[in-house]
Amino acid sequence: MKIKRTVWLNHNHCTGCHLCQLICSYTKTGKFDLEKARISIIERDEPGFIPMICRNCEEPPCADACPAGAITKKDKHVILNEEQCIGCNMCVMVCPFNAIGQGNHKNYNCDHCCGKEKCAEICEHGAITFNDSAKELKKKRQQAMERALKD
Repeated sequence: MKIKRTVWLNHNHCTGCHLCQLICSYTKTGKFDLEKARISIIERDEPGFIPMICRNCEEPPCADACPAGAITKKDKHVILNEEQCIGCNMCVMVCPFNAIGQGNHKNYNCDHCCGKEKCAEICEHGAITFNDSAKELKKKRQQAMERALKD
């Protein structure tokens, strides 16, 4: 049985160093450019940062909004076909996670580097990890239960 692995974000560990964005942009474009990264870092109102990538929504609003049909869902991943994209930015407007980038009249999103997430490799703070989905979900449920029991 093949283990399903995915990217996990831990907002409490993000320091806002932007290394994930730099390695992402370099991997995808050959240039270190924060604007070309498929991941974004948002500064919170309270001290701290939030790394944002495509969350692979169950029913992605970006796919519904795309008039060119450039966004599809395959194997639980939202795929944005940059060649098919017409750059209308409808997907950018409806994405609740700020996970779609813009450039050269084409949009792009995180494609998880085909299972070789460089962002997770470079994040030494543990804000971005690439782990077994089932184990991570079990851990998240356990943490939620512990928080609920504290109250």
